Amino acid sequence: MKHFYYICWYIADEDKDTFRGNVTGVLKMKYVVEQMQASGVSPAIVSLAQQRKKGFSCSIKKALHGEVPLIYLAGFNGMGAFGRVLNNMIKLVELFFLLVFRVRSTDKIVLYHNYPQTRFVAFIKPLLRAEVIIEVEELYGYSPTEDKPWVEKEIKAVKRMDAFICVNEGMPRQLGLQEGKYVVNYGAGVIPVRTAPRKTDGKIHVVYAGTIEGEKKGAATAVEAAKYLPDNYMMHIIGFGGEEHIRRLCQRIDEINKSLNRPAVIYDGCLGGKELDAYLFSCHIGLSSNVMRTNFANNSFPSKVITYMCHDLSVVLGYAEAFYDVPMSEGWTFYNDFTPKMIAEAIMFARVVPEGYYHGRIEKMNQELRQFFSETYKRYHKRHCS
Repeated sequence: MKHFYYICWYIADEDKDTFRGNVTGVLKMKYVVEQMQASGVSPAIVSLAQQRKKGFSCSIKKALHGEVPLIYLAGFNGMGAFGRVLNNMIKLVELFFLLVFRVRSTDKIVLYHNYPQTRFVAFIKPLLRAEVIIEVEELYGYSPTEDKPWVEKEIKAVKRMDAFICVNEGMPRQLGLQEGKYVVNYGAGVIPVRTAPRKTDGKIHVVYAGTIEGEKKGAATAVEAAKYLPDNYMMHIIGFGGEEHIRRLCQRIDEINKSLNRPAVIYDGCLGGKELDAYLFSCHIGLSSNVMRTNFANNSFPSKVITYMCHDLSVVLGYAEAFYDVPMSEGWTFYNDFTPKMIAEAIMFARVVPEGYYHGRIEKMNQELRQFFSETYKRYHKRHCS
């Protein structure tokens, strides 16, 4: 059987207590697998996810729903920096043998971009019989705070691949990609069935959903923006993060609510699955308030925005050239200055969109990704069979 081998950090639902990974990233990976299947492609997943238990772990082979092969590569957990290097070496060795000796010329490799693994695949690419599609969710050398000195090496490694899934409209221009060799996909366009009505208590409910951390500062900035919203707005924060970051966030929430003498902002914990769907459906506006430094913004995309669109939320986010004047952004509200006051003004300017407002654009994006997989397979298959 011919496969699209998907090299990523996939974690099956039943294995989430065994392996650790980025929740948002795993959701996108599951979406990509679903789009492969919908396009008629047969995916085989090779996961680089790390086991939670300490010490060495052997590779694990299984099948999702009895039909999609899934391999968790062997690895090592523990011993600090040395352990991380050892873990990476173990996985790269196993990945080398799989890509060089197992993957055939009629197969395709889809690589979820991460700097070390992409440089490794670029290095061994002359030995590969299959062509490589790289899924670039972010150029990591363009961080929220500064450009890394190795960003040009990262770009060079990415450009060595044969086809590209880009996370926004600006990335193909940044990389100088040839038309027909790439598709733009902003995020996991999974539209759930509505499970809850919008709140009707007379308030406009704004939600920030995402990681609570100190570098991108999205959650902390959303909390500060609540100070500048009128009484008929309520800011909600949901998401996961380190204990210390959450403690500081909740402390600041208490301070703001006391200073305003009203509940203006609330942290409702980390939600998932149907509970998250119902929560988002009950709100009116979805906020992305991460740092929007130019190079970082133009070479990444806040995946939460697509989640908001799928749940019928109006979208408020920072301006970036790469996703401003494109069909997907019709109806979004942008702020130009990364300050709580300007973000609050953008929130107040945003209109509440009707249910289903964004669905046509989401479905079109999904269809374009399925078509990309299908045409890529047909093109390569025709070449190998001619």
